[in-house]
Amino acid sequence: MGNVWSRAGMGNTLKRGVMKRTARSYVFGIVLLLFVCTTLSACASRQAEVGQHPVQSMSSQEHEELGDVLMARDRLQMALVQYERSLEIDPQNLDAGYKKGLVLLHLENNQEALRKFQAVVEASPDYALAHEGAGRAYLNMRNLDQARLSFLQALELDQELWRSRAGMGKIYDRLGKNREAVREYLLAIELNPANGSLYNNLGVSYNLAGDFPSAVQALEKALELDFQHATVYNNLGLALSKTGRYNAALEAFRKAGSEAQAYNNLGGVYLNQGRYEEAIRMLERAIELDPSFYVTAGENLKKARLGLGRI
Repeated sequence: MGNVWSRAGMGNTLKRGVMKRTARSYVFGIVLLLFVCTTLSACASRQAEVGQHPVQSMSSQEHEELGDVLMARDRLQMALVQYERSLEIDPQNLDAGYKKGLVLLHLENNQEALRKFQAVVEASPDYALAHEGAGRAYLNMRNLDQARLSFLQALELDQELWRSRAGMGKIYDRLGKNREAVREYLLAIELNPANGSLYNNLGVSYNLAGDFPSAVQALEKALELDFQHATVYNNLGLALSKTGRYNAALEAFRKAGSEAQAYNNLGGVYLNQGRYEEAIRMLERAIELDPSFYVTAGENLKKARLGLGRI
């Protein structure tokens, strides 16, 4: 196993999206919807009613607000339908257009999401969140130059967009500018200090910059904030091994997966450090615990024995 560092995704936070450019209360709209339609099926049934003089049963704003409820419940396809209906009634509803872009982004339809964000920006160039959305879509498509331009435009309009800061951090890391990435993640954390994924990414950047103690602190903070993902434990295990805390690293690897995986991972660390005897012990233990690791651990074991001159 090489020193592979895993970043947390920046985009899985649709349900907490904040619309800063509108002052209306969504709570009132949601209460209104619950009063008018006690269930979603009832709402759909009401929409389908056709009388002698058809009338629009829900407004563009009401469809948008229903989409917000569905998006908060991770019912993304249903939310997408509501935002589309909102836009059918009022094509100038930029908030609904932006939110449709967010859903498409979360569904990994980056091209369509980008087109929707660009349409919002074209209609309202000062819509900071739409610039940010475009940056996120470009970043997903690995177009770093355009992503950087979009994030910078978003931050010029609104300095408090933490996702744009985090996006800049990802770009700098991919360009090998890890100290600049650290700076951007720290700025993002100032804006959103309770976000564990930011601390995970900060820890990765610290490691890439060679500041291993700071990497450990950042990753432990991510776990403290209940961002307890396998990737964080793996990153922590690697960071701890860089500081010589091998027992703690093994414990972190255990929490990331199985016992056999933990020994295999630590064996890979020792192998990369040229500590072949320790690597052999760890890798043999991984195979003993789980023979399915024979292919992965066995290949590393062969390298370790070769390095030690036993082959």
